[in-house]
Amino acid sequence: MHNLTENAPITKRESLNDDECVFTPGDFIRSIAENRGLKAGSITVPERLLMTYQRSTYDYAKKLIRGRSVKWWTYGDAQPFCVGRFNDVEVGLGRFWIGAPAATMTLEEVIACGAKMIFEVGIAGGLQPSMQPGDIVVVTRAIRDEGTSHHYLPSETNVESSTRLREKLTESLDRRKIKHQVGPVWSTDGVYRETRVKFRKFKSDGVLAVNMETSAIFALAKYRNVEAASAQVVSDVLTETGWLQAFEHRSLGENTRVTLKAVLEALSEIQ
Repeated sequence: MHNLTENAPITKRESLNDDECVFTPGDFIRSIAENRGLKAGSITVPERLLMTYQRSTYDYAKKLIRGRSVKWWTYGDAQPFCVGRFNDVEVGLGRFWIGAPAATMTLEEVIACGAKMIFEVGIAGGLQPSMQPGDIVVVTRAIRDEGTSHHYLPSETNVESSTRLREKLTESLDRRKIKHQVGPVWSTDGVYRETRVKFRKFKSDGVLAVNMETSAIFALAKYRNVEAASAQVVSDVLTETGWLQAFEHRSLGENTRVTLKAVLEALSEIQ
């Protein structure tokens, strides 16, 4: 058996850029086509993509775009995908699994099918004392405290949202006179390692919220040369003394629906 420890250390450049992958997202999509008797290249999605995670978020967005389920989609009802239209512009919509590794894996496959302008709509824990359940956050950048993004970019690389997509969303929210905050989030895959030291540091640095996926989504977008932006709705709040959950709070559902409309409006306006 080949033992990597017997060889020279793998450098960041070699591991991220020069080392060829054993198989690619394109390989996976081609295998789906072959298994279904479809022509290579026939499996495509719209350039505009809306990513969701919660079932209720997906279901509401599907109604907004009058989405039609995609027959070739391999994940079925567990992770549904559909295509519809908003303001007469074609949009893809998926419900992705929670967590950076799973969300990024599926997004890789959707990018391989043609997605280029990606908007994530998720929920996050508020970090600032002024934040309340239902608050809307338009993300500027994400702190990389998860593992997946480090397979795509050197650890010192900052990841940010697409300025173009982000500004379109803030324009849409402003037109509707919808209150929102603009700023960074912290993404972690260690849900039960959100320590007080980290909490105090990120709060003092002005980080608005914490979630599990956004930094990996931004890293993948940068790596694949596509655009990604993110809107988060506060579902719970972290404090010095503990955790306030508000997943059933009425404002969470209401503002998630408002955010979806604004995001779809922004996506439909991008040229």
